[in-house]
Amino acid sequence: MPSIYRSPQLRLLMFILILFIGLSSTHWVMAQDAATDRATAALLHQQQAIEISKILRCPMATNQSLFESQAPIAHELKAQIFTLLDEGKSQQDIVDFMVQRYGEKIRYQPEFKPATLALWLGPLLLLVLGVGICLASIARKSTSSH
Repeated sequence: MPSIYRSPQLRLLMFILILFIGLSSTHWVMAQDAATDRATAALLHQQQAIEISKILRCPMATNQSLFESQAPIAHELKAQIFTLLDEGKSQQDIVDFMVQRYGEKIRYQPEFKPATLALWLGPLLLLVLGVGICLASIARKSTSSH
């Protein structure tokens, strides 16, 4: 073995070089993991924001959710949803905030409670009433024809 490889200065230099390469590659891998985590969190926030914007009604557009609407207020509310998600708010917290700010009409589907009972049961009652009238009409015609 040549004497140059036995030199303590060269060994120290090689040790420092190997240590530097090892530490820098570890730092690079950790930086890549952090970037992946941030991208995953951003994608999760985006999916949550889309879900929330689909269950809220646009205050300006008729029969459109925030997700569908292109009104300026819809864009502002979608941005606010992202901000609230970044602050760590849950979906229910954000919906409650929007209901508090804009009223119950902001919900695309109102909650089932006494104030909205007619909205939920009205169509069913009309259907039952219509079927009942049709059946009574058919029964009356069949008894009068006999």
